[in-house]
Order: sequence, then C-alpha cells, then structure tokens
Amino acid sequence: TANAPLNVELDNFKIETLTNMVQKEESKFKGTINGTANVRNLTTSPVFTADLDVTDFAVAKDTVGNINIQVDNKIANTYTAKVAITGQGNQVNLDGTYNTTASSFDMTLDLQKLNITSLQALTMGALKDGTGFLSGDFKITGTATDPNVNGDLKFNDVGVRVTQLNSFFSGMNDNIRFTDAGIEMDNFKVEDEKNNLLVVDGSIATTDYRSFGFDMNVNAENFRAVNSKAKDNDFYYGDLFIDADLDIKGTLESPVVNGDLKINDDTKFTVVLPQQDPGIADREGVVEFVDEDNIEMQQRIKIEETVNSTQMKGMDVSVNIEVVKEAELNLVIDKGNGDFLQLKGEAQLTGGIDPSGKTTLTGRYEFTEGAYQMTFNFLKRKFEIQEGSYILWTGEPTAADINITAIYKTEAPPIDLVDDVITTDRNTYKQKIPFNTILKMEGQLLKPELSFDIEVPEGNYNVSTTVLNTTKSRLDQLRQQPSEMNKQVFALLLLNRFIGENPFASEAGGQSGEALARQSVSKILSQQLNNLAADLVSGVELNFDLESTEDYTTGEQAQRTDLNVGISKRLLEDRLKVTVGSSFGLEGPQQTNQEATNIAGDVSVDYQLTQDGRYMVRAYRKNEYQVALQGQVIETGVAFVITMDYNKFSELFHRTEEEKKMRQRERERKAREKEEEKRKEAEEDAKEKAEEQKAKEEQQDDLPPNSTNDEDKDKQ
Repeated sequence: TANAPLNVELDNFKIETLTNMVQKEESKFKGTINGTANVRNLTTSPVFTADLDVTDFAVAKDTVGNINIQVDNKIANTYTAKVAITGQGNQVNLDGTYNTTASSFDMTLDLQKLNITSLQALTMGALKDGTGFLSGDFKITGTATDPNVNGDLKFNDVGVRVTQLNSFFSGMNDNIRFTDAGIEMDNFKVEDEKNNLLVVDGSIATTDYRSFGFDMNVNAENFRAVNSKAKDNDFYYGDLFIDADLDIKGTLESPVVNGDLKINDDTKFTVVLPQQDPGIADREGVVEFVDEDNIEMQQRIKIEETVNSTQMKGMDVSVNIEVVKEAELNLVIDKGNGDFLQLKGEAQLTGGIDPSGKTTLTGRYEFTEGAYQMTFNFLKRKFEIQEGSYILWTGEPTAADINITAIYKTEAPPIDLVDDVITTDRNTYKQKIPFNTILKMEGQLLKPELSFDIEVPEGNYNVSTTVLNTTKSRLDQLRQQPSEMNKQVFALLLLNRFIGENPFASEAGGQSGEALARQSVSKILSQQLNNLAADLVSGVELNFDLESTEDYTTGEQAQRTDLNVGISKRLLEDRLKVTVGSSFGLEGPQQTNQEATNIAGDVSVDYQLTQDGRYMVRAYRKNEYQVALQGQVIETGVAFVITMDYNKFSELFHRTEEEKKMRQRERERKAREKEEEKRKEAEEDAKEKAEEQKAKEEQQDDLPPNSTNDEDKDKQ
C-alpha cells in the first residue's frame, strides 16, 4: 500500500558472496551477516532502524572479530548509533549521535581492548605477527569540518612485523595523546629484536584532521631497520643497522626531513643487479628497438622505478649518510651462478627526495677491503678487492659510476706464455712465479663493463731478471690483443697455468683445414638428404647422417667417410616404433674381417607402455666392428626407459597426487584385510570357547546326582 514500510532481513548472508566477484583472495572480506533493517515513511520523511550482526569478520585469513551495528533515526535529523566489536579477545564500543542539520556529533569511543592481530587484518598483509593490544577512552565532539578528539591511545606490549622489511618492532608501551591542538607523542619508544631503541618525540598539529603540521624528531641507536631474506625481496635484502637523528617539519603535503643517518658495523646488506643487459631486437640508425618482454629489462626498469623515485610527492628530504668501514655491502652480479661482490669501506653521502618524488644520492663510497666470488662450472675463484676501488654517485641512485679492481693471486710457470719467444735456458722458465689476475669493473652500476689483465707483482722470486722482463714484455703484447689476454686469464683461473699459442696442438695431430672443411660439408649434405627424404616415402621416416673423420686405425693417417641410413615406422596408434638402420663405408681403409656390406645391421623396437610415453621398453640389436677384436660383434639387449618432466631436481623423488592416493588406498585396503583377519580369528576363538563350554555343560548334565567327574575328585 501507499507509504508502506520496507523491511529487509538478512539470514546467514555470506559477505564473500559479493566480494568473490570484485576482490582478490589476499584482500577478500569475509563474514556472515544476520539482522534486520526497517524503513518507514518512504514518501514523506523516511525513518529507519537497523540491527545487524557481522560474525567472524575477516580480511583474507586474518579474523577481526564480531561486529554489532545498531543505528536509528527515530528522532528527526538525528542518527543514534551503537557499534560493538567483540570476539577474538576484543571489546570496542562506539556510542553516540550525529545531527544532520548541524553536521555535529557527540560520540564516546570506549577502546577497552583491540588486539593487534585483529587490526593487522585491515593492513592487507603489510603487517603480520602482531602481539599486544590497544586501549583508550575517547570523546569525539564538534562538526565534520571542525572535529574535537580528546583521549589517550595506550599501547600495551605491542609488537608487529613489517612484511616488506621482515623486521619485528616491539616494546611499544607508551601513549599517543589526542587533544584539541592535534596529536602528541612524548618519547614514544620502539624496540627492534635486539632491544635497540628508536624514539619518536614531538607533535602533529591539526584541528580538522585534514591538514597536518609536523614538529617531530626521530632518534635511533644501532636500530635494525631491515631484516629481510632473499625470498622477501628480489632486489635488496639483509640486515641494516642504523643510527638516526632526523627532524621532520613541514606539512602533510610538503614534509621537510633533515638530519643524519649512519650505517653501522653490524650491517650486511645485499643488492641484486639485473643479470644481463637488455637485448637489442633490431637497430636502425640511432633508434634501438628493444624487446620489452626481456626479463632483464623488466628487472632493471623495476629497480629504477623503485629506487629512483617515490610515490609520495611534495617531500623535501636531505639527509647526510655515513657508512662505517665495518659495514658490509654485497652486490649480486650473477644470481644463477652465485657470483657476488662483497665490499667494505667508508662513505660520506647525501641522499635526498625532491618535491617531484625524484630521489638523489651524491658522494663517494671508497672500499678498504672486500672480495669478488666468481663461479664457473662449479669452480670457485675468489678475487680480493684492491684498496681505493669506489662507487661514485652524482644523481640517481641507480646511475652510479663504479671503478672496482679485484685481484686473484696464483703461481704458475711462464714457459707456456713465452714459449714462442725464447730459444735458450728454457728450464729457467719452468720455475713458478706469482701472477695477479686482475678483474676490472667499470661503467654504470646496473650494467658494469668487465675487463681482465695479468700482472707480475714486484719482487725477485728466485728467478733471473731476464725471465721477469721477458714475461712482462709478453704480457704487454697481450694487452694489445684482448682476446689473447682473456684466453690466458681463463687459463690461469681454471687451470692455474698458461697455455700455448695453439692449445689443441699435440703429438696426436691437430685439426687441419681440410678436415674442418670435410666435416662442414658432411653436415650440410646430411641436412639436405634429410630434407629430401622428409616427403619421399609416406608413412615412414628416413634419416641420413654423413660423417667424415681422420682415421689412424691402420697406423697411418687416412680420410674416412661413413653414411648412416635409418628407416622408422610407427604402428599401433604410434605406440610401437620399429627402426632399421645400416652403416656404409664410402671412403677409408677396410679393417680385417670387417663386413663390406651390412644391410639392416641395426634394429630397435620401442614400445610405449603408457599412452603418454612416460614408460617405454626397448629391444635392440646392434652390429658393429670392434677394432680390438678385429671382427664384427652383434649386441642384443632390452632397455627400460622412463621419461619425466620436472622444474626442480627434487621433484623426481616426489610422488604425484595420484600415486599418493593409490598408495593410501593400498594401505587402507591392507589395514581392512588385517582387521578382517583379526575379526575372523576372534570369532573362531569365541566359537571354540562356546563349543567347549557347551560340551562341558552337557557332560555335567549326564552325571548322576551327587556324583563328580574325575576333575572334581582331583580338586577334592
């Protein structure tokens, strides 16, 4: 009917029914709503009342608690509200009224206990591992444009972990006071996991809680600001201990931060550099076309966006940064191999953020010690950082210039290095003398240029001046040929010795130009034969392999050319593959007892035991000539092949879910059979006992009155 009331009733309504459609799992609101709402006088002056209960309200996996909301405006232009948060150890009550005409409110917030674990749920994962609780009693009056908040927010053994930093901050037991003039913090203390203090003192002036003016000081002594691991951050992680004396002034829109920051000696901080330079897909004049999907480019762009700018605009930050020589900085050069640069030194830097959000860093970080750990094919070499190496910042933090020299010390005889320039006293060059293999890193921080050198350190080393001068002269020549220098560098690193001009030359003979040409032609012909045979015979696969080598089996050098031909056919819906092959000698010496023709000499049969080809059995027959036996040898056998795909080696030893289910079902079946056997044995035992008892009773019944059997007589 006209002007009839509108009633709404919610019965076990799941909030996630709606949030599933619009929110991600990590930020999804959950809970159950029960309650009613009533609206009257819809066409004239609407009046409503509502009484709602939200149970187990949660964000993602963190539960806040139960929320009860009672609101009505039975009095014209006035809303009366009672809100209570309970459950999970919480007790929070908000009571009061709001007048729509004057936009004024008169409310009381009784914060008896609000657990940090409930509050952290609203941070969307930014905080975790919360402990302790908040309490306080607040009076909230005034208007929406000029609110008055009075009361104390009490921290009770509060601790919380900042997810991005992985640092746990605790020991918070002070008050934050809210007055008509703003917010006051009187030496508010925060402890790190080693009980080092960070103290915040000062005030935030505000009358409307829209505009804020800062007058604060932050002091810290050996405070661990970062305690993250490699899994927490892709680009930087480690332990960062600081001393701080910072003044924070200005407003919320334009904060001004000045002071001093000191990086202390317990610091071990790691920065991961992009693994390679972004690849150039095409080049045309001065324009370079790059592959934006290249992962190295994405890494570099993300680092530059993160480090070189901040999302907060309007800031004016200028901080003097001191790095003590005991603090350790690690730069990961190659994350896959584990190559990293370990640095220690002193620095006087100035860091800043301008109002546009751009970050800057100026100053010189000069190293007193350190090492570069290089890994090559599981072979590790440690380079010592030369004192005086440095990183120089002149603007953007990622655009630093580096000049780092690292030295790997070893001893080696110079004979192979100078073999082609000496004619006499060759044995004197076989004496080992020290060499320094030098690695130089220059250029930009995110894409350093690497170069190598070899030096003979000053000294006598019990060798003649001629040996030293000849060796140094040869090294001077190699510096004009970077490729030759790099060859000797890697020889020292991998073999701890030098190599000659032709490292492949030996008494066994070398690769002649003719042999290289013949092998190249063989590969080209093999490819062309396979291309021609691809569609030659339908239903079968033809494969050709033409191989040309040098043959010394007869004691003299000869050229040998063999043609291998294979034909394959798939049957039984491709699960069975039959292959027949032969090898024909086109050129080269004939061995004793070697068959001139070997038609269908090799046969193999592959059968896939499973449809996906994971398990396969192979039967084969091979017919080949053995030089040691001087005759043809036929080998037959059976092989079992397992093919598996995996991303990690450990996955090879993990059972699949289906295998786990099958094994679980097998265990359950055996357990049931065992239980069944026990039950049957118990039934048979009970049956035998019952029969014995029955026989005994029947025997007793057959005896005359007052008579006993032999057993009774024995007992008597």
